[in-house]
Amino acid sequence: MMKNSKMKTFSFSAMLFVAAMLFATTAMAEIAIIANTGSGASELNASTAKKLFLGKLKSIDGIAKVTVVGQVDDSPIKEEFTKKITKKSLSKFKAYWSKKIFSGKAVPPKELENDAEVKAYVAGHADAVGYIDAASVDSTVKVLFRAP
Repeated sequence: MMKNSKMKTFSFSAMLFVAAMLFATTAMAEIAIIANTGSGASELNASTAKKLFLGKLKSIDGIAKVTVVGQVDDSPIKEEFTKKITKKSLSKFKAYWSKKIFSGKAVPPKELENDAEVKAYVAGHADAVGYIDAASVDSTVKVLFRAP
């Protein structure tokens, strides 16, 4: 009986450890701002990336009219993106865009479900710029900026 109880405690502890490690990995993800490989877009700096995703820029070097692509609120990378790139919490980022939409001053980024969808969209649209976990970057897109 005692052996079974210890085994259950050990199993539960092991599951908690694995869950904590997965959370820590997601929470410390490097963000990559990506563009289509065929676009003329060049590297961005932190300020330009922030302005682009806050709707303050409509074009960048190499793309005359950028289509900005983001991720849905419950994607694992969006909160990390809003902190690192826009310097806002997710709730402040949402409030910012609500004001912009209500005033008619800007259109928010198109929202896709995850890294794979953003990467596929950007790879298929020469004017698109989006963000993904840097671990998801491959040869179908080019990196314009990385935020550790």
